[in-house]
Amino acid sequence: MEAAPFFPDPQGAELDAVVTAIAAVEREIRGLEGRKRALLAQVRQVSEAVCAAEGRTGRAAELVHRAASAEVGFALGIADRSAEALIERSHDLCTRFSEVHDALSSGRISVAHASAIADAGLIIADPVAREAFTRAAVEVAEAETPNRARRAAKVLAERFAERTLDERCARAAEARRVWVTPLDDGMAELHAVVDAALAAALHDRLTRIAREQVDADAAAAAAGESGERDIGGVVPRTLDQARADLCTELLLNGDPSQVWRAHGGVSGERIDARVQVIVPVSVLTGDAPAVGAPATHTGLPAPAMLSGYGAISADRARLLAGLSRGWDRVAVDHATGEVLAVDRYRPSEELLRYLRARDQHCRFPGCQIVPFRADVDHTHDAARGGATSVVNLAVLCRRHHTMKHHAGIEMTQHPDGAVDWTTPLGRRKRERPPSRVMFGPIADVGGGTEVPQHEQSAAA
Repeated sequence: MEAAPFFPDPQGAELDAVVTAIAAVEREIRGLEGRKRALLAQVRQVSEAVCAAEGRTGRAAELVHRAASAEVGFALGIADRSAEALIERSHDLCTRFSEVHDALSSGRISVAHASAIADAGLIIADPVAREAFTRAAVEVAEAETPNRARRAAKVLAERFAERTLDERCARAAEARRVWVTPLDDGMAELHAVVDAALAAALHDRLTRIAREQVDADAAAAAAGESGERDIGGVVPRTLDQARADLCTELLLNGDPSQVWRAHGGVSGERIDARVQVIVPVSVLTGDAPAVGAPATHTGLPAPAMLSGYGAISADRARLLAGLSRGWDRVAVDHATGEVLAVDRYRPSEELLRYLRARDQHCRFPGCQIVPFRADVDHTHDAARGGATSVVNLAVLCRRHHTMKHHAGIEMTQHPDGAVDWTTPLGRRKRERPPSRVMFGPIADVGGGTEVPQHEQSAAA
């Protein structure tokens, strides 16, 4: 007896038609991605043509490429650094891995497949060997998922590479570094690029110590009679949680503290970092709204803000304020979010502190370089009569400071701190002060009570 189909008609026929349509759309998207990469590669070619025509080399040529990246960034709504990386990768794909680009444009492979092959093939310098690798890798990619194709491409690339893995490891070690990627809800990822064997050893040490503590937590919880989750102040942790806390403890304090062992938290007593935190006074003091206070529909109070990251918890803000040797007080107009003034108990560089509080990061669209690693620039050059005032100063990182002066990028600042950027080809983008974006009003859709015009905030 023949088994009934899993998807009987008419639903089976409908599903088949839908999946067939999805596949057709995917092939069309792949073709458009191939065309997009070709156009991005053409941006690089045009920039090189400009440099050749004008005899630009070195830094002068670099500024041409940066200006072109800004044009693309404005057009795509991405940061100019992201646009620059996209242009370079597209140029590599279209020139060094043309067969991969052809496979993408014809819909035979996806962007993820193409990136996997191009990334793996960068270690191959010889054009003939690279062409042989490309043919083999594309054949694999057409039959495998992107993740499997990536692993296979790396193995294939080793067979065509001129330099041994040992030689490349020695070179790669020069790029070791540590950086932070912000996440939501007051969290962030700490990344470290180090020797693989050392990384494995670090992870193993964290795991061994953390597992001992997890077992100790479980034993403490089991010994309790109440059966509650929190036994004697000990909150049982998962291995991942204990390992993350331990990593932070070791880096901050050198050895696991009693706070970590007893309560599952991380001691911040040794924090002495150069940070800026914008904290509404109600958050700093922990004051709660009065009982029976009228409800409002204008949203919750603004959270504490860590410069270069974003919103952080009230507890963490109060900790940093308490540990800081000095802190700024920032007055914010609650109706507009505009920073009104900054003062300090120890007067020093008030104007710079004001700008750092207002701008939070470099004012070029998409740039997140924090003020402490950036310049404070005159929008209208001081040498040409520009005033040293809040309406003529803004935080710019060195890259965009240079582009403003030497790459044809024009900058116009308005009295409210908004900045209009114009590229050499006339594309415009308005960048509002981050303080106005973060602390600006939320529209009252329910006719709630009026909000005070000014809110005092503090910066640690």
